[in-house]
Amino acid sequence: MANYFQPYASCSPSAEKDSYVYKIVPCSGQNLAGITSADEVFVVNSGSLDTASGILLPSPPSQITCLVPSDDGRAVICSGKDEVCVFDLRSYERTTTFKVGKAVTALACKGTSLAVGTEYLNHQAVVSVWDLRQPSAASWSNAENHDDITAIDFHPSKSNIVLAGGDDGQVSIFDSLIAEEQDSLVQGFTHGPIHKAGFLDQNSMYALSSDQNLALHPVFDDARVEEPTPMLLGDLRPVIPCEYVIDVLRTESESVVAAGSHSMSQVDMVPIGSAGSLDLNNRIILQGTHGEEIVRSIFVKDNMIFTAGEDGRVQAYRASSSQSTQKPTKTKKESRYKPY
Repeated sequence: MANYFQPYASCSPSAEKDSYVYKIVPCSGQNLAGITSADEVFVVNSGSLDTASGILLPSPPSQITCLVPSDDGRAVICSGKDEVCVFDLRSYERTTTFKVGKAVTALACKGTSLAVGTEYLNHQAVVSVWDLRQPSAASWSNAENHDDITAIDFHPSKSNIVLAGGDDGQVSIFDSLIAEEQDSLVQGFTHGPIHKAGFLDQNSMYALSSDQNLALHPVFDDARVEEPTPMLLGDLRPVIPCEYVIDVLRTESESVVAAGSHSMSQVDMVPIGSAGSLDLNNRIILQGTHGEEIVRSIFVKDNMIFTAGEDGRVQAYRASSSQSTQKPTKTKKESRYKPY
């Protein structure tokens, strides 16, 4: 049975008209941070979106690309044309700058470690790891990547293990304790051009291509005699059904595919079962999501769901007081859409 969620609060945090909200992340307390297409980093109170006035953080990087929170949620880290910046949310000031030298296209943070992926330039795309306390130089890097890095992630319990996915369809697992570039690659596989990728848990990871194909792969374990077969879920658009896939979310108890249908102003959140199949009968459906605009970002916090979209708005949802199992009907002809 589907559970329906309805929007109950929203805001437009940008100071510029017609800007997109690219990404939102949960922070400490009720803070929510985000980035916009107007090169803004903003913070708003997620508990009072309708009435709160957002704060625009000073001196953001130019051509903003990525945003992640620190583990404790007291800082946000964003990237741009050739640098990564850290903002302290207690003072709302920029406190640290990392000079990367190339446009940053992917970010991840775990503890005091920061993983950075770059664009492909001068025959190299670089995956690097930095210490947040020592911004002068990367502690590890690998330049043997052949297209823009579009996804990066740390292993849930081993901060030396880093996953990187690229536009060339390659997903690589590196051990950042190994300095030699060729030896640091411990696992790799090819998917389609990577839209999103990351670890689901200690033993599995996902790869989502820009044409909405999803695959679940085992994390390499040298103690196993034979590697498990990956789960190839294929194009999710006819399966869910949907028009585009936003991401795979990891909650405390499960992993969930978040998929949008802009022609119905709807997002379906479908759990991934223990066997790797989609649990289509126990989905959450968000209704009234950003008109007919694309949903760019989504997260779950305290039984509430937050989205950001190309209409420039941030929205909050909670469970509908009157649940229905009848799905909305499309009002316009479905068209194929290539998001992002």
